[in-house]
Parts: sequence; structure tokens; C-alpha cells
Amino acid sequence: MPEIAELCAGDPTEVAEYRLTGRLATQVFLGRSRSGEPVVVRLLPPEMEPEPFLRAMEPLRGVSVVGTAQILAAGVTGEQAYLVTEFVDGPALKDAGGTVGGVGLYRLAAGTITALVALHQAGLVHGDIRPGNVLLGPDGPRVIDAGLEQAMAEASVSTRKVAVPAYTAPERLRGSDAGPAADVFSWAATMVFAVTGVSPFEGGSMSATVANIAERGPDLPDLGELHDLVERCLDKDPAARPDANEVLLRLVGQTSFLTGKAESAPAPVPQTRPPRRARTVVSLVAAFAAGALLSGAGVYALTANRPPATTTAAASSAPATAATITSSPTEAPLEDVAKKAAKDTKLPGAGITLHEHPDDSMRLAAYSDDKDQYTSYARDRNGTFKAVGAFDQAVVSPRGDWVALNPLLKFRESEMDQVKFVSMSTGESFVVSTVKKPLNTLTPVWSRDGGRLLMSVYDMKTEPRVLVGFVVVDVAARKAVHVTTEYTSDSTLFHNFSPDGQIVRGFWDGKNTGIEFFDMSGQVTKMMHWVGLPRGGEWYSPSGTRIATICPKGDAICVWDAKTGTRQATVPFGDENGSFRGWWNEKHLLIQDPGKKKGTAQIKIIDLVGTVKRVLADLERENIPLQFARVPAS
Repeated sequence: MPEIAELCAGDPTEVAEYRLTGRLATQVFLGRSRSGEPVVVRLLPPEMEPEPFLRAMEPLRGVSVVGTAQILAAGVTGEQAYLVTEFVDGPALKDAGGTVGGVGLYRLAAGTITALVALHQAGLVHGDIRPGNVLLGPDGPRVIDAGLEQAMAEASVSTRKVAVPAYTAPERLRGSDAGPAADVFSWAATMVFAVTGVSPFEGGSMSATVANIAERGPDLPDLGELHDLVERCLDKDPAARPDANEVLLRLVGQTSFLTGKAESAPAPVPQTRPPRRARTVVSLVAAFAAGALLSGAGVYALTANRPPATTTAAASSAPATAATITSSPTEAPLEDVAKKAAKDTKLPGAGITLHEHPDDSMRLAAYSDDKDQYTSYARDRNGTFKAVGAFDQAVVSPRGDWVALNPLLKFRESEMDQVKFVSMSTGESFVVSTVKKPLNTLTPVWSRDGGRLLMSVYDMKTEPRVLVGFVVVDVAARKAVHVTTEYTSDSTLFHNFSPDGQIVRGFWDGKNTGIEFFDMSGQVTKMMHWVGLPRGGEWYSPSGTRIATICPKGDAICVWDAKTGTRQATVPFGDENGSFRGWWNEKHLLIQDPGKKKGTAQIKIIDLVGTVKRVLADLERENIPLQFARVPAS
């Protein structure tokens, strides 16, 4: 319980409709509402202007944010502004520093980062995360005074200095405004205090501490599974820190993700990453999952034990050489649904032999003959392949009614890049302009509803070629929208659609590999930076509940829960030179392995333990461009 003193002479006994019963700090009082509920009433210092303060706090009023003390009311009494917040009956972390560890630390971390995620999702920042603003309530940790530091700065008639530099991000010491990345830095420093009782940048004096924050790395104890994550959050560069959403997903998804051991990408990828803007999105599922970690007694158990190891198999990092599968109790067991081929079909031009069955849920939809004028073939709804273009990349829509033709020879007729759409039934066609030279568009991908086409935008002036944004074509409106992303990336990490139509892209920063989600302004809204690199055409399973990537170590295919990022399976490659081509159905994948003769290849269907169930196609050459797609509904 916080220390509550008696009211002093001169203290008010009432503020607005709240009766004051005790003193918590200077100008901060314990009070009671008319219904008898305990509240905290804060009076703004008399020298501060009420109107700027109330205006700054207005966005936080009435916002119900998980893990924070809710703001109940604000106004002016006499000439002073006041703020009324929920009362949390528990000590401040500043009084318990050095005593939290093991399960207690893990739950404290999950509870406080959940509060930050919720704030950032609402478009807000806290601005003053420190041990004194984290209370250890009976039902879990609560973050208090969200937005208060910034509001008081705006209300001050003179320049206010940062009150507690030991937990302040370096960019704020350089004069920048508080943003989500600064909150994450302060959160990480506060978690170190929970274990050690001191800031990781403590220098013995304010000037020395400020110098340490600006110039030196943090002094970290053994934080167990949190160690690498906390270290990343304390990076001097705001753009290099994970956002609060990513931190939460790692905490609630799979504890082994926090170690970061040997999780490097297979090859260097050049990156240009300006600071992230203050935007983030969090899944409510993740927030509720975090809440589950915080319930029950003993949240702050003073123990050095690690989080319980008796979790599901998904909560451990399985060796990439051994396949592991997790299923919910209601999920059907693995079954062999990859039927044997009913006939073999040799396709014109490219040297492809298909081994298909009428009940197949997937089939080859388009390919290009890279030996004969690069002729593109697309499959109509009757299953017949038709030549649809030359020197074009052909991609058939999910319903099979349109084929998009992206020219490989650019700017032959104008300074604008273009994409052509051809009706598979009538032959009707139209052209949509996308970007102007020296930009161009490649890797077309259809949305699942067939209404939009997504293309990655590259800058041809750079060497090597760099991905700088994307274009979304509305097929019905026959219009394109060009979006520049907030940072550039390697050309192999093209954009794709998630099942619900969001823009996603592979990510690698030199250490972490995963997926990022973009909005239509080009800003990152969500990150899954631990799941490995997406490759092939179809990353998501048919239901959209699973993602397949190349595992972070690069030696297997990893299957992840699309919402939580929990690993569900680790599938060995059939051959070290093989590649992932997409999902066959919910329980089987498509891979490409070398064929029996040198330079040839085979497309195979494998299950989630890596067993080959069937050969779907034989390729006379291993580099034939192919598009596999779901059989369209009749």
C-alpha cells in the first residue's frame, strides 16, 4: 500500500466533487468520489497555466487503457488545474527495486509493456516511464501518469527539464519530443531497475548519468530470457529498437524468441532506415494474452526461477533439423490429403510435366517459357493454358477471370511503367500506368478477393536495386495508387498481401528476420521480427491462420501462428538446394527440389514433418517462372 500522510494545514479538503482524505505527495492527494471509490487527485502547481495542461490531457481522458491507471476527471478549481485518476493500492516499483526476478520480472515486463502497446495503439505516448510511475497493484502492475510530463511541460511558463534522466531516452536528452521509441527505452531501463535497484546508466551524478545514456552502453545484470530483448530496447538509435507491439508479441508468443541466439539471416541485406514514426497497431488477442500472464497471486514473487517450462511444445525453440508440430485439442490430426496423380500432362513450350488429380485444391496457374521469346501462359477456368503475352510476367487472379501482365522490358512506349489486364474469358484488356522512370514495378500479387493487384516499386538508379515502396491497383476502378514506404530495403524482400488485405513485406536488419505490416501511407503498423524470411508466392495458409517462412537459421521451413507468432512446426527441407514455393493446403507445403538430372527440378508436396507425399510437377529446367494458385470456385 502506498504511504499516505495526514492532510497538512493549508491543504484543501475538497476538489470539485471529490473529498480529500490524505496526502500522497506534494499537491497529490488520496480522495473519495461521491460513490465512495478511492481516487488520486493531483493539483497543478499554481504557476502553471491550466488551459494548456487540460488541452494536453484531453486525449487521455476517458480512454480505457489496459495496464494504466485511468484518468477519471480533469478541470479547474480556483485558478489551479486538477486531475483525478484511478487509485492503485500498491507500492511503487521505485520502492521494490532490486527485489524482482524470475517469474515476477517476466510478468512485470508483460504487464507494463501491454500498457504501452495500448497507449501507442490509441495514438498516445506516456512520455515518463520510470520506477516511480509503475505501481505494483494487487491485480497486476499499473502504469500511472501517462502524458503527465508532456502536459506539465506545455503548461509551464518556463522551460522544464527532464526530471529523471536515468530513465530517459538519449533522443529526448538531445531535445526531441517523447515518442513511442522513447517509451520503449524508458521501459527497458525500468525493467533493469526492477532487478538491480539502479538505472543501467547510473553514473553517481546527474551529469555522469546523462553522459552514460548518450555515449555508453547499459550496465546489465543477468536478465535471463529478457536479456537480449531489453538490450535491443536500450539501443541509442530509436529506429533500431523494437516497438512495444513487437516486445509484447515476443513476451506472450514464445519465450525462446527472447534469446536471439544464432538467429541471423543467410546473407547480408543493405538497409536504409530513417527513424520510425509514432504509429503502432496491436492485436487485441495479444493484449488479452498478456493479461492472462498477470492474473492470480504471487505476481511479484521474489524468486530467481525462470518462467514455467511446462508450456506447450510451441513455447520452446525446437532444433531446425527435427520437425515439431503442435495442435489444439480440437484440431484434426494430420492426414494424407495429397492424392496420387490421375494423369500426366506435358505443357507447351517450357518443358513442364504436371502430375495432377481432379480433386487437387492447388494447381499451376501460369508459367513462362524462358527459352522462346519468354512467352507467358495462363490457365483459364476450364484448365486450358493459353499464350497471353511475350516478355511479360503473368499472374492469374484468384477467381481465374483476369491475368495481370507485368512487362519485363520497361519503358518501350513511354516514361511510365504499366501493367496490362486481360480477361481470360473475353480477351478484353486494359492498361494501368503505375510509376514514372527511373522507378519501376515488379512481383505482382493479387489480393485474395481478386479486387486489387499489389506490385513492389524499385529504384533503378541505385546499385544494387532497392525496393522503395509499392503500388496498389484497383482493378474495377482501373486506377493505381503509388505509396512510398518509410524506409528502403533489399530488392528480394518484395511486398505481398495478407489474407485480410494488409500490405506485408519480409524484413531483415542484419540480425532479425521477419515480416512487417504497412498501411496505405507507407508506415509500419505491426512487426513480427523473429519469424524468419518469407519466400515463395503464398506465405499464408488457405485459412490465413498460419505463416510459413524460411527459419531464422535458414536451414528449414518454419510454420507460425499468424496472430501470435508462436512456432507451430519446423519442417526440414527435402534438399539443401531446395526452395519453398507456397502452401498446398492447411497441412501440406509446396517445395522445389533438384530433379534427378542436373539442371532439372521437381515441385513436391510435403507434410509438416517433411515427408514427401507426391511429386506435383517435373521441370526440365530449374529456373522456369511458375505461379501456383487455388482452384477457383465454380
